[in-house]
Amino acid sequence: MRLPWHYPPILAYHRVHPNGAKDTPTLHPRTFEQQMSLLAQRWHPIPFDRLIQALEHAEALPRRSVVITFDDGTGDFYQYALPILLRHRIPAALFMIAGNIGKPGWLAQEELRRLPGQGVTVGSHTFRHDYLPSLPLAQAEESLSVSKEILERLAGPVHFLSYPAGGYTPEITRTVRSLGYRAACTPTRGTS
Repeated sequence: MRLPWHYPPILAYHRVHPNGAKDTPTLHPRTFEQQMSLLAQRWHPIPFDRLIQALEHAEALPRRSVVITFDDGTGDFYQYALPILLRHRIPAALFMIAGNIGKPGWLAQEELRRLPGQGVTVGSHTFRHDYLPSLPLAQAEESLSVSKEILERLAGPVHFLSYPAGGYTPEITRTVRSLGYRAACTPTRGTS
């Protein structure tokens, strides 16, 4: 399908914390605050589901639209990122590794339950952050379906997915659709 407008950028974040992490991209809260302030002033942040609706129906979006997403679901999202998003009235999507819910350093069940009411769309990042192309298809399907079920019990309907490390194949894409996901993100850069 040829879209009648330019695809808006999706800014993908992982962690917002005063201390950097060796294995995960991490922004200091001051830096994140500056970025969100700039976006709120000069851009038009939209919810992830608004982007998907526009893609599904070939609808135009406001000029300078932008989407904010977070992968993984570490606890610092609730402590540092969420207050900044709320202060600037910026919606976001959070793709949670369902198998980590409630573990030390990760989001708790109660926090996930509150997110939809705070402008955050909850999506799946699989059950164990599985690189799906390396799994047998049945195991990939299980990771996707179990993650979706767990998250839906906590945060309502889950329609969106972020592929861990961007990994997918045509078979996995078909599986994702068959499980009821409407859309999936990958960290592929650019607009091709």
